[in-house]
Amino acid sequence: METDVKTGKNDTEELELLIPSETVREYVRETEWTFTDFQKAALLYHRGLLLKDEYAFLQILGDRTTDQVLKGQIAEYLGELERGFQNFRQNGGRRCIYVLKVREDGGFWDGEYLTSGYFFDWEAALVYGKKEKRPFEIEKYLVDGVAVFEDGTCSHSSIAGIRFDREGEAVCLWNNEEMSDFDNKRFDEAIIEIPNPFERGDIVKCKGADGQEYFGIVEEDREEWQKHLARHLDRVKNGDACVDFQDLCVSVAVLCEDGTFDFLDSAIPLDLERYEPRAEDWTNGSADTLLLCARNIYRDGGCISTFFDMLKRYRLTSGK
Repeated sequence: METDVKTGKNDTEELELLIPSETVREYVRETEWTFTDFQKAALLYHRGLLLKDEYAFLQILGDRTTDQVLKGQIAEYLGELERGFQNFRQNGGRRCIYVLKVREDGGFWDGEYLTSGYFFDWEAALVYGKKEKRPFEIEKYLVDGVAVFEDGTCSHSSIAGIRFDREGEAVCLWNNEEMSDFDNKRFDEAIIEIPNPFERGDIVKCKGADGQEYFGIVEEDREEWQKHLARHLDRVKNGDACVDFQDLCVSVAVLCEDGTFDFLDSAIPLDLERYEPRAEDWTNGSADTLLLCARNIYRDGGCISTFFDMLKRYRLTSGK
C-alpha cells in the first residue's frame, strides 16, 4: 500500500491531503489513478494549506523522493520561503512600514482587504490583525518607495506581504524583491495531468475565495477539456512558457442570488463537488429547481420557457 507524504498514513488520508473534493477522490479510487512525486508536490502547493503545513509536507516529500530534480526544486522553494519570512520581519532603521488590511465581509466592499492600520513593527500589526477575527494581510512598503510618473501621478507598491486566516495563521507569502523568474517546469508553477470526473451539465458546488459556497453547472465537455489539457502539456514540452496550473480550469455557470447565472472560468476540477438537488415540488420555484432546469438545458433535454417560468416563481417566493 502506497504511503503519503507523512510516514505511516494510507492512501485515503493521502488523497484527503492532496485533493479537496470527495467526488474527485472517489473517481481517483475507482480509476486507480496514481500520481508521481512531482505531481504530488504540485498538488500540495496548490492545495491552499497553511504555510506551516505546506512547508512540513513538502519537506517530508523532498526528503523521501528519488526524483533528484524535484528534490532540488523543493529545497529551492523552501529556502525561498525561509528567506521571505526572514526578510519580511527585518525593518532596520524603520526604512519600511507595515500596512494591516482586513477583509471586509458584506457591504459595498464585500471580500476586499481594506486598510486598518500602519505600523513600524510587523508583530504589532499581527497582534491587531488577530483581534479582528477575520482574514487579514500585512503588506510591507518602503517609506520612500513612492514612484512619480511624468503625468504627476504616484504609485506606492508593496515589496512583500503575508496573508493570514481569521485565526492568524499564515496562508500566503509574497516577496516582490526576490521573485524568481516564472518556470513552468518547476512543481509550483507547472501544469500537470489531473483527474476530472465532471461532464457538461453536471450540477456542482464549490467554495469561492471568500469562503462562500456556490452552486452551478459545468459548461465544458470532459472530452474537450482533456484535449485542451493534452495540448497544454505538449506546449510545455516544446518550451512554451505561458502555460501554468490555472490552465486546468473548467468553465462553470454559477447560480446567483437573483436566479440568474454568472460565468466562472477559474474553477479547478479538484475543487468541485458533485451536487444532487433535493427532490422539490416544481411549483416551489426553488434554487434547486433552477439548477435542475439549467442542467436539462445543458444536456439538451430542457426548455428555456420552463426555466423562465421557474425563475418567476423563484423570485416570487424569495422576494428577489
